[in-house]
Amino acid sequence: MQSTWLKKVLPHVIAIITFLLIAVLFCKPALESGKVLRQDDMLGFKGAVQNITDHYNKTGTAPLWLSSMFGGMPSYTLGVPNPFLLSLTLHKVFTLGLPEPFASFFLACICFYIMCLCLRTNPYIGIVGSLAFAYCTYTPIIVATGHLTKMWALAYAPALLGGLILLYERKYVLGFALTALFTTMEIGQNHQQISYYVAIVLGFLTLAYVIKWVKEKEFVHAAKALSLALLAGIIGVLTFSVNLFTTFDYTKYSKRGGQLILNEDKDKGTVQKDSKTSGLTRDYAFQWSYGKGETLTLLYPGVMGYGALGAQLDENSHVAKFLENKAQQPSEQAGQIAQSMSGALYWGDQPFTMGPVYLGAVVCFLFIFGLVYVKGVHKWWILAASVFAILISWGGNFPSLNYFLFDHLPLYNKFRAPAMALVIPQLLFPILGVLAIQQLISSTQTEEEKWKQFKTTVIATAAVFLISAMAYFQMDYRNENPQRMAAFNEIASNPNADFNKEMQGLNAKFPAKSDNQMYESLFFQTKGNKELAQGIIGALREDRASIFGKDIVRSLIYVGLAVLVMGLFIRKRIGMPVLLGGVGLLLLIDLFTMDKRFMNDDSFVDSDQYQNQAFAKSDADIEILKDTDPDYRVFNVAAGKDPFQESATSYWHKSIGGYSPAKIGIYDDLITYQLSGTPNEQVVNMLNTKYLIQSNPQTGKPIAIQNPNALGHAWIVKNVKFVNGAAEEMKALYHFNAKDTAVVDESFKQQIPQNFTYDSTATIKLTNFDNDDVKYESNASSPQAVVLSEIYYPAGWNAYVDGKKVDYFKANYVLRGIVIPQGKHNIEFKFEPVSYQMGFSIARWTNILMILILLGAAVYEFKPKKKEEKAS
Repeated sequence: MQSTWLKKVLPHVIAIITFLLIAVLFCKPALESGKVLRQDDMLGFKGAVQNITDHYNKTGTAPLWLSSMFGGMPSYTLGVPNPFLLSLTLHKVFTLGLPEPFASFFLACICFYIMCLCLRTNPYIGIVGSLAFAYCTYTPIIVATGHLTKMWALAYAPALLGGLILLYERKYVLGFALTALFTTMEIGQNHQQISYYVAIVLGFLTLAYVIKWVKEKEFVHAAKALSLALLAGIIGVLTFSVNLFTTFDYTKYSKRGGQLILNEDKDKGTVQKDSKTSGLTRDYAFQWSYGKGETLTLLYPGVMGYGALGAQLDENSHVAKFLENKAQQPSEQAGQIAQSMSGALYWGDQPFTMGPVYLGAVVCFLFIFGLVYVKGVHKWWILAASVFAILISWGGNFPSLNYFLFDHLPLYNKFRAPAMALVIPQLLFPILGVLAIQQLISSTQTEEEKWKQFKTTVIATAAVFLISAMAYFQMDYRNENPQRMAAFNEIASNPNADFNKEMQGLNAKFPAKSDNQMYESLFFQTKGNKELAQGIIGALREDRASIFGKDIVRSLIYVGLAVLVMGLFIRKRIGMPVLLGGVGLLLLIDLFTMDKRFMNDDSFVDSDQYQNQAFAKSDADIEILKDTDPDYRVFNVAAGKDPFQESATSYWHKSIGGYSPAKIGIYDDLITYQLSGTPNEQVVNMLNTKYLIQSNPQTGKPIAIQNPNALGHAWIVKNVKFVNGAAEEMKALYHFNAKDTAVVDESFKQQIPQNFTYDSTATIKLTNFDNDDVKYESNASSPQAVVLSEIYYPAGWNAYVDGKKVDYFKANYVLRGIVIPQGKHNIEFKFEPVSYQMGFSIARWTNILMILILLGAAVYEFKPKKKEEKAS
């Protein structure tokens, strides 16, 4: 009995130890004292949430309103304070309490392994498949950049898939419990886009089973399984209803709920009333669209260059040799210049990328083998889901499909970066490979039958390589706008041209691609040496071609070795352990050597030094922090900073800038039309921007400049200008005096007395500022219209006058306005989102229910084993 138990447990122990050892090996520098992974996005997150951290340290509560970015916004996009510890505790269990980055890789392995057990595959095959999933290049890329919620949501996906498969395969109790559990863990990571793609995978899986059940007339089982799956999903989702409800509520008011289009353009997306889109604009949503040819990165990582993290040009590159031979640069200096140009190796359709999605040559070969060899319900839905994911990853490069989905598929227009859909093949390719190896090992087919199907696989794979070789010779390795190139050369050839003026016109007329930018930069750096600039660009294209060619050969070698190992097994020259060991080793070496381009020793830095440099106080910060005003704001326009793409300023100050891909929609519109480029001074003033951080023209260091025209926390206006609709409201801000006039939409007209008399002696002042509670005192001889320098967000902020709830209105497109009554009064704004309160209550009970479900499933699964043991 003891040996039977040990035999069952041993493979799982080996799996856990293997995943641990490989994670430690891959992330080895993190073991050094004081070393951490350089995760710039995590630093950005830290800057964004410092306001919340400070509030918690001071009061013991985490606020629901963040006051340090974009003038103020809900904290929901940064993670809602979760009062329930179930998911946090389970996350520590699944990661064994490991620190990052070890935890991410281990979690991905263990969740894929759970799914393999649900598929009833050999555990050792599951180990191989888990490594294939966890070490796809996309994993180290997102871990290295700090996209941890994305990583964790992706990691839990296979376990959720496994739970649903168990349920559909009549393991009702365990399948129900695991589906509910991993729905909780999936939704709990608060990365809606990854969860959306996971839902697509589950949809394809479910459709495949429904077709199977209909064919086999298993209607009772179908009804039972689908009902339990739906119930498990609802319970799992509701355990995180705090996140779900607040996010759903916020989406309607975020930029993902719609963006203002002043000049209506049908290509922007579906424009609703008030010149608003129904979601993101197409231009924004489809910016990070994978190119059709770029899809070859699944098999050849360098087909479009290696991206910002993985690109490397050295002294042996074509660029370096050209500089050495044609520009007479010393060899060492030529290599350094070439290295500085490494980022230009990427020539794909995305604005830029940190690295490609490379699934592995061996994994792709096993996927092809699975398409030929695997029988059963899983092959066709995996193929269909993978193809669908690739098509939607093309985004704007395949408009006939994706524009239709953008306009009609629920929630699809809320997400950006369609290239992220390639997480679906990252998940599904290894699954089909695992199933293929499992069937190869357990099949009762004759050797000749296996060999025949294997030959078909080899021929199909050879065809893929042949097509790739043809593509290699046909590609021009260019990423340029030819119209802009011709126009620029015409300007450059005119000695009398006003370059600054001509370039402004060029930028307005023709968008620049990467080769245009590189060529124009080189033209100016070489003082107009067109031949030298063109020569460097030509050498760069040779390097691009060389990388693709080498990767074709590289992948061919790995596939050839995999063919050899599998062929020997089919011919019975080696056994299963050698097969799994050989394929696993090839797969791991293939992925590891490529992964190290994106996460290596240089990715780890000294912890204290890294953070201190990121958030070091400048002289400007020190000067501004002397101000004791509780609610002034800062606008950082220092050279080299995009104030709306950084959150370091928010670490120390309440900023009118910041970084978030899901800003409040009206504020995002304000940035687009009033604050970008040359900011509208009246808008800057109405946001209570008391300080500007600018660059000292002599030293280049940031300095603090006080803005004497900042309008303060609240002010009484002389008149109100009513407009009709969002477009008119925005346009009115171009020409108005924020101190005297409030621009208000006509929908709020009934709240404001039509003929109120301005009282020059009336006052309103801030008496207390807290993230979720702002108080004022007012005194007026008659009702007055007041503008408050706080962001309008009706889904939570409530206004009270002397404790009685009153209405308020939207002023100047983004701010709050209120009519103060005659006399002295206390005015208070409280942030009381119903979505949070309702979500909190539901989450409490569903978390308790989840615990009971897990305990019940454990008892149910344990009892039969006890009976068997007694019987023996």
